[in-house]
Amino acid sequence: MADQVTVTDAAANAVQGIIVSIDNGKSGADGHFTGTVTVAESVAPGTYTITVSETANSTVKASAALTVTAKPTPSVTVAPASAVQGGPAVTLAGTGFHATADLTSNATSG
Repeated sequence: MADQVTVTDAAANAVQGIIVSIDNGKSGADGHFTGTVTVAESVAPGTYTITVSETANSTVKASAALTVTAKPTPSVTVAPASAVQGGPAVTLAGTGFHATADLTSNATSG
């Protein structure tokens, strides 16, 4: 028996851009299932409800909350913010980049 999935926002409106996939499209012999949830960049931050129900008996259902947070904005800092010609190196640090992403850098005057 296949399962159905709905995703709603706080006002119970259907949500586009949150894709839920149930492995094999149904629960196993023990009634358990696994799957994945993918959130598109177009989905606004907030709390959403994912509800899974049996196709043949929609009263058999369960829900879970999913909190979507804003994508971090990449940032870079240099400490200290000034350097002496021929002096010691300064520290460069960054946050908000994709995990394991290859990075490049350059320096410009101005």
